[in-house]
Amino acid sequence: MTIFIIMLRTLSYLNIAFAILYFLLYLLNSTSYAMAGIFVVIAFNALVLRNIEQQKDFKLVHFIIGSTNVFFAGFLTLWVTHVILSSLRYNYFGHSWLYISLCIPFILCIVLHFILVFRKYRQGVATSL
Repeated sequence: MTIFIIMLRTLSYLNIAFAILYFLLYLLNSTSYAMAGIFVVIAFNALVLRNIEQQKDFKLVHFIIGSTNVFFAGFLTLWVTHVILSSLRYNYFGHSWLYISLCIPFILCIVLHFILVFRKYRQGVATSL
């Protein structure tokens, strides 16, 4: 098993764990679009794990679903930026450090995971030609 596949698997598990933690800490009583984003993150990472276990190549559908994860990471970045700016403006950092320390690694894991899946998808396309 290559280091590339190990990284993909580890990031998939991390993304699922971060998504569940984010849901439990911040979205438990929410009915917002963030819940749909969390669902897509979990579904995409489960799909990647399934493909790794079955040793299948990634297809275009993986790229499309993964891009929705990056879109969700963009929203998370926007939300974290607003939390940081309002914390600085009102000089209050009570629980915002917990939110920031959870969201920043979650965002980085989503983006890195998408880059690795896209790279693996391109390798599969190149070998099939």
